[in-house]
Amino acid sequence: MRANYQVNSGVRFQMLSDDQLEELFESVLHVLEYTGLEVHHEESLQILKDAGAWVDGKRVRLPSYMVRRALELAPRSFTIYARDGNPEHDIHIGPGRSHFGPGPTCPNFIDVETMERRPYVKSDVPLVAKVVDALPNIDFCESLGTVDDVHHDLGATYEFAGMFPNTSKPIVAWSYDKYDSEEIHKIAVAEAGGQEAFERRPNYIHYCEPLSPLVSTEDALDKLIFAANHRVPLIFTPCPIAGGTAPVTAAGIIIQAAAESWMGLTIAQTLQPGLPFFMGGVLSVMDMSNMILAYGAPELSLFMAGITELAHYVGLPLWQTGGCTDSKALDEQAAIEGSLSAYFSALTGGDLCHDVGYTESAMTGSVFQLAMMDEAIGYARRITRGIEVNEDTLAVDVIHNVGPNGHYLREQHTRNHYKTEFFYPNLCDRRNYEEWEMMGKQTMSDRVVSRVQDILATHEPSPVKPETEKVIEEVLASAEKRVK
Repeated sequence: MRANYQVNSGVRFQMLSDDQLEELFESVLHVLEYTGLEVHHEESLQILKDAGAWVDGKRVRLPSYMVRRALELAPRSFTIYARDGNPEHDIHIGPGRSHFGPGPTCPNFIDVETMERRPYVKSDVPLVAKVVDALPNIDFCESLGTVDDVHHDLGATYEFAGMFPNTSKPIVAWSYDKYDSEEIHKIAVAEAGGQEAFERRPNYIHYCEPLSPLVSTEDALDKLIFAANHRVPLIFTPCPIAGGTAPVTAAGIIIQAAAESWMGLTIAQTLQPGLPFFMGGVLSVMDMSNMILAYGAPELSLFMAGITELAHYVGLPLWQTGGCTDSKALDEQAAIEGSLSAYFSALTGGDLCHDVGYTESAMTGSVFQLAMMDEAIGYARRITRGIEVNEDTLAVDVIHNVGPNGHYLREQHTRNHYKTEFFYPNLCDRRNYEEWEMMGKQTMSDRVVSRVQDILATHEPSPVKPETEKVIEEVLASAEKRVK
């Protein structure tokens, strides 16, 4: 047996030194203590004041000890469970693990039949969920769009109601206010078997978004407090834009985003110590030539790597971004931008990497981009899995047995390992030219479309319980009455 033998469990990227991370950390604490944030929520103001914060009207300043205590209380590792009990679909949050899924906010969608861009509608939701359920490297579900053909206040409720029966993978749910937060929770709790059962095995995560720069809004904190009171794992993620709603420098935008997220962390841990909490931040640049939030920019990956390292430095999981593009089509730009950002997310170990399938600078969701990125994520995961070094994988005896001028095709060692050592693509074509020509000269785009259509035609997600179906119907009927 060897002593003091170091093993690297995978390939990971590290950009910032501990000294740099400590400087970022202390800068966030400084902003929270001396600049503070505006908090537009009376209950939260009282919670913070009672806990020791300095409250002056809407401006709240947090003593560093409050923030440090919140960081100590929040867990680094926990599990979000598949609704049907399938352990292969559970998400285990912890160091060295990255998980991928779509995002929720695109107003437009690429129609799965016509391939044309149009507004996102209610009937798109189950299609997205079914594709998510079938893709092996997509770990959680969001809707890839905002429903346009229902009352505005009901979009999030209809999205969750459409996703939940069509995938058993965990869902990241967003909402507009505390009312649809409650409607979503009723559905999840019905399937879990009650509130206590849900707390033991939570099957969704609640997404909340403060406003940059440095504002915690009433709706965001309504949702945060609902999640904390019902022990729903929580994401609190700003969307600052470098040069617009945040400093233009990488270090500056990271500090601001962390401060915005840690205000939510402090409230959540004060209310519910130990609540699973994802530090967030969708960080990119304002392209000064056309004034858009650039989703395919290299700076997005750079900023997200920095805030991921800061989150892990202080012991928090991070809500990451990757697999997205500024392209308007399923083309080479979409492949380059999406693949590079997904690979960078895997290298940095972002815990939940969302917005996979976003195109056109987050204006259009595409299950075709999602399916193409599933391949890129699988590719990245094989690289980041690294190289296992042990007596078996060293293969010294096998090399000796084969010797010079032999081959390994008949070796038991080859049969034991080739299925797990190699990455086998679903979409990338490795056939020779003649075979490719005989099969119709399909491009990557052709193969992506074919795969999505096959999933929609053949894949059957596991069903929800009959009582959950009834609750979904009741929730939607009640929600419709709420907005009349």
